[in-house]
Amino acid sequence: MRFHWEAQGEALWRAVRSGAYRLRAMQCWRTHEGEQVAMWDAQDALVLKYVALKISACLPVHPRCEHLKGHGGRKASLHRIAAALEHGLGDEVMQFVCRTDIRGYYQHIRKPMLMNLLMRHVDDPCLLSVLEQYVYYSVEVGGEFHTPLTGIPRGCALSPLLGGALLYHIDEHFSHYSGLLYARYMDDFLLLSPRRWPLRRAIRDLNDFFDRSGFEKHPDKTMIGRLSRGFDWLGRDFNDRGAQGVSARSLNKHRERCRRLYEQARRRGQSERAAQQRVAMYRARWRVTV
Repeated sequence: MRFHWEAQGEALWRAVRSGAYRLRAMQCWRTHEGEQVAMWDAQDALVLKYVALKISACLPVHPRCEHLKGHGGRKASLHRIAAALEHGLGDEVMQFVCRTDIRGYYQHIRKPMLMNLLMRHVDDPCLLSVLEQYVYYSVEVGGEFHTPLTGIPRGCALSPLLGGALLYHIDEHFSHYSGLLYARYMDDFLLLSPRRWPLRRAIRDLNDFFDRSGFEKHPDKTMIGRLSRGFDWLGRDFNDRGAQGVSARSLNKHRERCRRLYEQARRRGQSERAAQQRVAMYRARWRVTV
């Protein structure tokens, strides 16, 4: 696509701006680990990136939605949680926590609900045409086409943007909650409180929001109780004494990733030295992020 950009770029731009552009079906590929993933082709991915840039200022995005650009990101969220545990809320020490996330969030998004949101906030019919094709996407597997009844695809710039905007009403609700610290990173939720009853009311409201939207809490990633039991947030372990270092779940993922990188390099015919260097480079980048 880069090679033919001078000849095809203008025609692509005209097709998008006239509303004539049509997304292709996503193609399925099998990874070295045997997992099947669906991907957009390069041209569709570029168009979806353009649409994401155009609508980013139109969609409602709350400051507590911390995974989006300009909202602080992972490091700012970790710092805010550590500060809250150290200084408390007002004159009260944090004692109770609810940490959870939505089970299969992107796979369970209701398409009509998302399209209603987009039509309320995006007034460009050309962009809406591409967005509707994105929401009602198709996947090709071995010559057969399948359109999922629920969910949106990941792997492009639109996914985190729409995923964040769709939960704006939850962020707005909890931003006005007293006696509570609220944080959200993508579909991960964290509620901290010095007292039990504000947390119970917040959990009741969160469950109500999930039920109305067709979501449910992930049973293996939900922790409700006293801070002394500890919880993990964005790869770090916390308890009533504050941050306790890298979480066990994050370390396990890191070790698994190192193993896969080494095996992939060896399968591609690289020497053991080259494979070890690849793993070492990944470890160096990982240490910077944690």
